Amino acid sequence: MMRILAAAVALTGLLSVPGVHAQARKPAAPVAPAATASTQDPAAEAFRQWDRNGDGQLSLVEFRAGWQQAQAAAQVQMQLRRQFSSLDANHDGAIDASEYGNLVLIRNAGKHAPPLARFDANADGKLQFGEYVKLVETLAPQQASNGPGK
Repeated sequence: MMRILAAAVALTGLLSVPGVHAQARKPAAPVAPAATASTQDPAAEAFRQWDRNGDGQLSLVEFRAGWQQAQAAAQVQMQLRRQFSSLDANHDGAIDASEYGNLVLIRNAGKHAPPLARFDANADGKLQFGEYVKLVETLAPQQASNGPGK
């Protein structure tokens, strides 16, 4: 989600005239594999995702759909940041073990709640924002508007 948001912001700088097709620039070097390219060039990854018909151009319809998706992702990110800040009772920029137990998703899971360590990627005993997002993505119920569930 954060990659799509960053890519959307970067992509808007590539498009100079609204409503005009934007040509994808040809890289000087050979194209890297998709996994590597997306981590090195989020704008190229966003362009690829928004270019639904794969013709190397973004029509206004494709751009508008991608832009709306990026705006929705930005709204979700802002909501998650607000939630994270309100859950961080001691304001240390992380959710520690005592704060973790207060998460609605953890309380709702009851005895089946995963331990904090499951989401603590850097093993510091706390959840930073990115780790919190992974927790929410994993534990939050999927909404029907997102299409078929997993």
